[in-house]
Amino acid sequence: MAIGTFFDQLLQDLRYALRGMAANPLFCAMAALSLALGIGANTAIYSFMDAILMRALPVSDPQSLVVANWRTKEFAKVAHSFSGNNFKDPKLGLVNAPFPYPAFELLRDSRIWSSLFAFYRAGRLNLTVHGQADIATGQYVSGEFFSGLGALPTAGRLIENGDDRIGSVAADLSFGYAQRRFGDAAKAVGQTILINNQHFTVEGVTAREFFGVDPSGATDIYLPLHAAAALDPNAGPDPNKKYSDTNYYWAQIMGRLRPGVTMAQAQAVLAPVFHRFVESTASTDKERADLPILLLREGSGGLDSLRRRYSEPLYVILTLVGLILAIACANIANLLLARSAARSREMAVRLSLGAARMRVVRQLLTESVVLALAGGALGVLFAIWGIQFLTALMANGEDNFTLHADLNWHVLAVTLGLSLLTGLLFGLAPAVQAVRIDLTPALKSARSSAPRASFRRGWRHIGLSRVLVASQVAISVVLLVAAGLFVHTLSNLQSIDLGFNRENVLLFSVNAKQAGYRDEALARFYADLQEKLGAIPGVRGVSLSHIALVSDSMSSYDFTIPGRPPAGDMSTSILRIGPAFFATMQIPIVMGRAIDRADQSSPAPVAVVSEIFARKFFGGENPIGRKFVFEANTPIEIVGIAKNARYNSLKMDTPPVAYLPYGQNSRTLGGMYYEVRAAGDPLALAGAIRKTVRAANDRIPVTDLRTQAGTIGQTIQQERIFAKLCSAFAILALLIAAVGLYGTMAYSVARRTGEIGIRMALGAQSGSVVWLVMREVLIVTAAGLAVGLPVAYSASHLVQSFLFGMTPKDPLTIGLAAGVLIAAAIAAGYGPAWRASRISPMNALRQE
Repeated sequence: MAIGTFFDQLLQDLRYALRGMAANPLFCAMAALSLALGIGANTAIYSFMDAILMRALPVSDPQSLVVANWRTKEFAKVAHSFSGNNFKDPKLGLVNAPFPYPAFELLRDSRIWSSLFAFYRAGRLNLTVHGQADIATGQYVSGEFFSGLGALPTAGRLIENGDDRIGSVAADLSFGYAQRRFGDAAKAVGQTILINNQHFTVEGVTAREFFGVDPSGATDIYLPLHAAAALDPNAGPDPNKKYSDTNYYWAQIMGRLRPGVTMAQAQAVLAPVFHRFVESTASTDKERADLPILLLREGSGGLDSLRRRYSEPLYVILTLVGLILAIACANIANLLLARSAARSREMAVRLSLGAARMRVVRQLLTESVVLALAGGALGVLFAIWGIQFLTALMANGEDNFTLHADLNWHVLAVTLGLSLLTGLLFGLAPAVQAVRIDLTPALKSARSSAPRASFRRGWRHIGLSRVLVASQVAISVVLLVAAGLFVHTLSNLQSIDLGFNRENVLLFSVNAKQAGYRDEALARFYADLQEKLGAIPGVRGVSLSHIALVSDSMSSYDFTIPGRPPAGDMSTSILRIGPAFFATMQIPIVMGRAIDRADQSSPAPVAVVSEIFARKFFGGENPIGRKFVFEANTPIEIVGIAKNARYNSLKMDTPPVAYLPYGQNSRTLGGMYYEVRAAGDPLALAGAIRKTVRAANDRIPVTDLRTQAGTIGQTIQQERIFAKLCSAFAILALLIAAVGLYGTMAYSVARRTGEIGIRMALGAQSGSVVWLVMREVLIVTAAGLAVGLPVAYSASHLVQSFLFGMTPKDPLTIGLAAGVLIAAAIAAGYGPAWRASRISPMNALRQE
């Protein structure tokens, strides 16, 4: 066929398809809406996958970037101090991010790099601009950080090698932060700002699209790597030691390979160099037993913490929305099958006039693809709404949520491809079925009646339609089981006994150390602020702790019990608390006493321990009056036992906990969380709390202000998202499947009007006619369940890591899903069955 002829016929097919859609607006609207829901959901999820898993850093030539890590079997003993991230890899072992600074200097000397740079997350810094205090996220960077990435400034200049030295006061701001604080990026350059009570000068502002090397969190301010010595409040007596300590692992490393150098070549050259370095820093056989091994990884996407966090959940959700689209395709195929039966005479005329069967099939497939493209276009609108909904759901009220998906050109290309594919999938079977007709009976038939000669063909339609409905039932039961598992998991997490009362408690954080307070002055400031907060009307109790309960944060230390040899795991979680902590959080003291105000300044260290601590380390003995020791510190006397309370996570077992007065170790004191119990709505106190802290010191901002219930809810955010999304998907799948079942049975009843009329003329009762139709409904449903339940049962282990307090093959959940589906099928099938029982025998026989 000539190219010109092909395109002429294609234009004819398109014009005919558009006229056909205009002539059947209701059918097209139903089909396009079903597709739009499926394609829109897939597009929204894929946009997040693109943002998280596939998008490169917004810098020049990101493919030549490399991230340096190292791996060990277990935690490396050669790392005497460690500040950074690591994760378990099933193939590589424990993969770690930070390096000692001397290792960075050694690797930087290699000629395989065009540039090598280091960075270290500064966390939250106290930043004061024009007398107004704020909290900003910071990052320390070496002199080649920006030049190595190829990042350009919007205004001023970015940190260079000459800035990375002790005593440097250079700082760069992100574009977004400069806009918020100064109104214009250019106005920020040259401004003097206070960072942790020290003066710095803004030298430049990064480009609008630049967010650093970690997609999981945007950085507000960049500082020279050597500024960490002056700004780190926990640097110790020798803040410069970290730059020479070969056993302190803290600096992360990225680099850009020279042109022509491969990752394998770089690994082969640098691995022996790093091995000799770590071998020289090991002093014992235990340290030499599991030395770090250099691991270079592709770095075009920056650090991969966000990918590890979201990749598995996104693949699960993408699978679920893919099943939704499969159900929608099966439903539209059903609609097209019914429509092709009504067009049998039209197809017969075309074929009898000499049209090739493949030409007719192509015409029908063109109609399906046009319909799918209409659904895809409408799906883009649903995707925009879906992206906004998912972003709000994942952010959970966080103002600094950095994950933002959008509909870029490759996401839209995937949407286009998905639309074309679905058009072919749901249109192929009806198109092939439409041309498999007997011409003579079809031509003799009237347009308005169902011919007896085509009765067998009608049953073929019905048979294929039932297969499609059964497949929808099978897919729906898989989604219902998944939704049931996630909802059950969320219910299990929400029903856990916390050991304290989370209601009416407001949390917020302050860090007076970053404002210049130290040691006893810092402890006094926190104590005075506690008193002032307690005087606010509507406050029933106030206390403080160095971390918030059930906030995915923890502190853990090894200890010994004097006079007893170490046995097994001798470690405990700790919580440094203020007076009235147990009363404020409503944690009962089951023996002894609580920590009071006098304990904060007492020279004799004391602690209250949890029941688990007492049982694990003292067995049946009374621990009151006994002592334990952290390393070589002063022995700590146990003065009370508190009821077990959840510590860092709902999903982990409650560990042994030692509650210590925060004032007894003021040298290591940093930021603190205040717990304020309100008489009513705790958020109503937010304004008074901010005013009270500002009056105490206007250079100390209030951060992380939220309820205790909200903090706990944040730790189970993934489970909440899964439960909500899967429930919505399951309801949508059930709805589409029910519509498909309803349509199939309605079509079946219409085709069998004569048969049913004869049965009723011969004495069949209405009840038996209803059962005749409902039996077919149950058969189709049973066929779908027979396929779907084993699939759901065998595939449930794939979501095991997301479950809590239950097995993935939970029989109650699976049985409930089957029950809901059967009930929905009965409800969908009863309408056609009832109408069948109301057929007039005389009218039915007259049609025959």
